[in-house]
Order: sequence, then C-alpha cells, then structure tokens
Amino acid sequence: RSRGLVGKVRMKMKSRSTSLLAALVGLVVVVPLVAEAQAGRPQVQEGNRLYEEGRFEEAHQKYLEALAASPESPVIRFNDGNALYQGTDYQRAMEAYQGAIETGDPALASAAWYNLGNALYRAQELEQSLEAYKQALRMNPSDPDSKHNLERVLEQMQEQEQQDQQEGEDGEEGDEQQDQENQQEEQDQQDQDQEEGDQEDQQPQDQDQPEGEAEPQPRPGEMTAEEAERLLEAIEEDPDAVDRQRASTRGRKPRKPW
Repeated sequence: RSRGLVGKVRMKMKSRSTSLLAALVGLVVVVPLVAEAQAGRPQVQEGNRLYEEGRFEEAHQKYLEALAASPESPVIRFNDGNALYQGTDYQRAMEAYQGAIETGDPALASAAWYNLGNALYRAQELEQSLEAYKQALRMNPSDPDSKHNLERVLEQMQEQEQQDQQEGEDGEEGDEQQDQENQQEEQDQQDQDQEEGDQEDQQPQDQDQPEGEAEPQPRPGEMTAEEAERLLEAIEEDPDAVDRQRASTRGRKPRKPW
C-alpha cells in the first residue's frame, strides 16, 4: 500500500488497503509537514477529496492543475504519485515519486522512497524495489514497514533465483538426453550403412570383360589385326605375296602361277 496524502499540515492516512501480492504493507501516518505555499493549494485540497472518494483519475487531474500553479512542490508530486499508483499507472507513479525525491525535501524523502519501492514492486522490478526500500530505511531507520517490505522482496528474489536454477538444471538434463538420442540415431545409421555395404560385397561380380584384358583370339581361319595389316602392305608391293600370304594364313598350299 502507498503512504497517505499530504494535506495542509499533516499526512492524511488512507483507510482502504491495497496489498502487493499479499506481501507488502504500507499506509501509515508520517510526520506532519509545514503548510504548503498558497499557489495550487485549492486544487490540492480538491484532489485530496477526490482521492479519498476513490476517484483517482480525477484526483490526478486536479494535482496536474496544482502543479501548473506550483511546479516545484514536492507535496503535489507526492500526492499525484499516490493517485497514479491507486489507478495502477505504476510507471507514471514512479516518475511522480522520483520527482518528489529530487526536490530534496527531507520531510517527504522516506515516504517517497517507500512508495517508489511499492510501485517498482508492482512493476516486478524487484532489484530496484529493494534499493528503494533501502533508501527509505536510510532516511528513517526505525520504519518497520520499509524493513518488512525489504525482507519480503529479498525472499521473493531468492525464490526466483532458486526457480531459475532448477529450470536451468532441468534444461541441461533435457539437452543431455537429446544428445544421447542423436548419438544413438547416428550409430544406428552407421550400422545400417555398414550392413548394406557388406551385402554388396557378397554379390556376384560382373562377368563382362575386365578393363585392360587382352582382346579375344580370332576363330580358326580368321586373320588377326596384325596379319590383316601386313596383308594390306603387301598388296602394294607384290600381288603374288598376297596370294602366298592368304594361302599361308588359311593353311592351304600356294597356288601354281598360270
């Protein structure tokens, strides 16, 4: 819950509660402040009334009017942050609280840091929320609410860390199992390829003439290529030699000349 509105001379306490995941606490009366300057005061009072009625967007609009009249006011920024926070506009609520802090008003510093921590927690920015509660405690070491919320955020961060670690371990186990399955598939494929190769080796070899083997011998009565070549050469030199070559080739006796 956010701490209450700043009125003319004191912090007003908001009666309704708003839990942060059933963990954080807030809304306590803080130290009264000196009266705010007159500029923008009517708008602040109207904004506070609307806030008390739960009309947070209308209250925000009134605080904007007040800021236009008194732009340096830490009180108006703080109250506007509360209206935005209750309207679940946490990002702009953070900006409003940060603006109140940056004014350097020590009376508002602890409450603004505390409410900033709540807004950051709502936005699940846990580390920054933790730092905001630390700042609130530095400004007011005796504040039990800041201490409580800081402890709750620490617990949640530790739980989240353990959960992330467990998920990481589960993921590593899943990756290892997948690697084993992939390796087994590769081994099965290699075994299958080897088996198919062995079967091919056992197939009968092709009976065709191997490359490089000598040409088949001619059948009886046929000339070899060399014999045919010599015969052609002899035609130009001596026709009788041709007859003799043929007779010799065929195994017949030479014919007598006419």
